[in-house]
Amino acid sequence: MKLSNTIIKTITAATLCGAVLTGCKKNFFDLPDQNGIDSRIWNDAGAVGQFLDRGYDLMMPSWPAPGTIHYTSDELNNANTTFLYGQLTDNSVTDVATSNSITASRYFDIRRCNVGIDGINGGTLDDATKTKLKGQFFFLRAQTYFNLVRLYGGVPLVMHAQAIESDDLNVPRAKTSVCIDSIVRDLDSAAAYLPTTWPAADRGRVTQAAALCLKGKVLMYWASPQFNPTNIGSRWENAYKACRAAYDTCVAQGFALYPTYANIFVDESVTNKESIIIRVYDATSVSPGRGTNTEYITRPRSETTAQAGGGSNQPTLNLVKAYTMKDGVPISKSADYDATLFWLNRDPRFAASIAYNGCTWPLSGNTSRKQWSYTGVLEEASGLTATGFYCRKICNPTINAAQTQYNSNSGGGSGMDWIEMRLAEVIMNVAECANETSRLSEAKDMVRLIRIRAGISAGSQDYGLSLAPDQTTMRDLIMNERMVEFAMEGKRYHDLRRTRRLHLLTGTTRNGIKWDAKDPYVSGRPKTPVAGKIYLDSIYASGIRPRDTANLNNLSVYTKMFTPSEISLDATQAISIPELYYFYPLNTFFRQSSYLIEQTIGWPGGSFDPLQ
Repeated sequence: MKLSNTIIKTITAATLCGAVLTGCKKNFFDLPDQNGIDSRIWNDAGAVGQFLDRGYDLMMPSWPAPGTIHYTSDELNNANTTFLYGQLTDNSVTDVATSNSITASRYFDIRRCNVGIDGINGGTLDDATKTKLKGQFFFLRAQTYFNLVRLYGGVPLVMHAQAIESDDLNVPRAKTSVCIDSIVRDLDSAAAYLPTTWPAADRGRVTQAAALCLKGKVLMYWASPQFNPTNIGSRWENAYKACRAAYDTCVAQGFALYPTYANIFVDESVTNKESIIIRVYDATSVSPGRGTNTEYITRPRSETTAQAGGGSNQPTLNLVKAYTMKDGVPISKSADYDATLFWLNRDPRFAASIAYNGCTWPLSGNTSRKQWSYTGVLEEASGLTATGFYCRKICNPTINAAQTQYNSNSGGGSGMDWIEMRLAEVIMNVAECANETSRLSEAKDMVRLIRIRAGISAGSQDYGLSLAPDQTTMRDLIMNERMVEFAMEGKRYHDLRRTRRLHLLTGTTRNGIKWDAKDPYVSGRPKTPVAGKIYLDSIYASGIRPRDTANLNNLSVYTKMFTPSEISLDATQAISIPELYYFYPLNTFFRQSSYLIEQTIGWPGGSFDPLQ
């Protein structure tokens, strides 16, 4: 990759801008020559800390955004349809870079890490301080490269800050295998340098466990069919050992599954031992604001200010059907499943994650509040969910509608931290790698931990695990378990890509449920009621609405009030995802930075093989 002198100067100057978590130290950053870095900063832990903190802000993953490519799959309605219907061009995926801006190019992030590591090595800080600081830079660099490699395959590897005066700034794409090796080395260094814990004030900084867990994940990706279509066994063995070591380290260091699945994201106290890699948010911070609009766009319209936002995270019926019964048996194999009253006797994670028509969903402190999504319901008149469902998993039931909205000037919004990796993912990674290395019993042991925490009962089928007697059936069970456990956490898309199951969605549709009131029940609140009609939204003389006292768990009551019908969210065009999408093209802007950068095979002019 070729970085022009102008670009490098821009990067250097930009990385010296005020840090997000602390203010700049004027004696180091208010320099006459803003195109260079005064070498004295590497002798001051506070100055290096500011440089590093800005790196966290730029590089740590954030809440997934509905409607983006990397949050598009069969689990949600809001999707990038260009991707979903196979219409991507070679400029559609721009994660690597879109301009010479500090926030628009990931090589700015990589340069920050390189500058930090090289600078610390040349500074006079004590060894203990140096290792802690370098460990974080190693982790951030590895994470940045990994996020690129899993999208594109091999990318240019730049491991030291390129000098402004250099005449040889062209770097070609490195083989994917070389990139993976480099990422793993960085994570090994990070694990050796990072502490096991940080003080409470440093919440969000990466730890030794974080480095080991990410290493295991990287090697699992390298072993997965996306990168390993011929199923080279040694890759799976290496991934298993790394994931198992990461899990054992986590257990030894006190990490544990949080006992209440519904509160994993809500509880940010020290009692939540499940979080491993997180991005910290703070709704009380104003300048700059550190909250998010995630909850604002997720809640139903009735629970947002002026009913202006809401409903952007809409689970599909596909996801709803993925939840097993309470005993872990899939709905397709259970005699207890009722397709009409589908919410009864399900995996408890269903009730913790999905809001459906008539369910109790406490929000804004109202513990008796019910959510309605039938056609014409007045509270959601400004925008009803298209799938019939809402995501309740990442909503804090104690904050009100006004508190969910974020403003970049005044702050506010949800302060809920984003958990990029939690112990459940490490456990599921061990399960998958164990299964792929013929350790079926161990794979089941790992999934059993997840299902026990979820509240699934043992039943007669060992939490449903006895229904997977071999590697193939267990592989499918693990994929379904990941879909449920990490529902609406932005992992489904990546899981489908790395397992080469993404293109198998072709020809299918995402579905939902439409609930219509059944005569004489009708929606609305007319000025002149019609005799014989029962208006679901009207407050009667008793002070209640007729819908609110109905026992919808009773089949006869439910079918008397509503007519449910399955609908397609892809009615005009079925999903069409070509196998070409397992490795994306590098966009024109980035490729023009160097004549040495090859395009990915399969895309126009492509010659780079991402499988090497």
